[in-house]
Amino acid sequence: MSLSEKIKARGRELGFSGVGIVPAAMLEREARLLENWLRAGMHGEMTYMERNFDLRIDPEKLLPGTKTIVSVIANYFPDSLQAEQVGHGKISIYAQGQDYHTVLKTKLYDLFEFICKQVGEVNGRAFVDSAPMLDKAWAERAGLGWIGKHSNLINRQIGSYFFIGNLLLDCMLDYDTPAITNYCGTCTACIDSCPTQAIVAPYQVDARKCISYLNIELRRDLTAEEESALGEWLFGCDICQHVCPWNRFAKPTAIDELKPKPEVKRLTEADILDMTSSVFKRLFSDSVVLRTGLKRMKRNAAAVKANLEKKKLR
Repeated sequence: MSLSEKIKARGRELGFSGVGIVPAAMLEREARLLENWLRAGMHGEMTYMERNFDLRIDPEKLLPGTKTIVSVIANYFPDSLQAEQVGHGKISIYAQGQDYHTVLKTKLYDLFEFICKQVGEVNGRAFVDSAPMLDKAWAERAGLGWIGKHSNLINRQIGSYFFIGNLLLDCMLDYDTPAITNYCGTCTACIDSCPTQAIVAPYQVDARKCISYLNIELRRDLTAEEESALGEWLFGCDICQHVCPWNRFAKPTAIDELKPKPEVKRLTEADILDMTSSVFKRLFSDSVVLRTGLKRMKRNAAAVKANLEKKKLR
């Protein structure tokens, strides 16, 4: 078994659904796409996207001497999709378990230690949606899926309900040379189903219209139009993934930390509106929701409550 094969086997033992190994390089095509997206203002008020452009497209800037990128995906699909929550708000599936940044990064550094034991002294850095790095681009290059029309990565075996992590190394390994094939075909389910028309063209999302941007990234008060756009979503949104035909193949996660917590899954907008700061911190102490804060969650909950009340009157 080659070293690369051993690394992939160890990755599977750690619970990763897929591991790919590719040489580091400049992301020239993605650089042009990102530049055009930013120039069009589709990042909205996420001004941090404008910074560190060179770091996003060149892994050498993140870890001097980078030669290899080990890309991983970790499935977070639940044992069963939550039943249609008629009458109260929803929290995106990915936010119902423990904070994926911590869970995946811990596993990536376990993988890094394994690699060090195999090859000796090597420098490395792990990234999980926590640095100016184009995670999806590297996972696609590593053969872990293709970028769908909703801009999420899709894997033929498990769909798109997964997180992405990358490990940068300054050593060389045997590399994968996958044929990257897009299997979206003529399907436009994600585009047709987005209630805010945020997918303005295939493979292009205008964040300013995206529900997840409105209820997570946007820090200011919402306009009446934005409040209405939230629909029933308290945090995030799963619509474009839920309708994707490839998610018929989604399998329950094998990583316990990523499984939904019952106390989070059953939360309603009324619970959040009544929630104290101490309860919020206890409930979301190890959750991605913590970063959004109670103030914004109450903002979202008030909008969702109003939307549901309007729906009842129709």
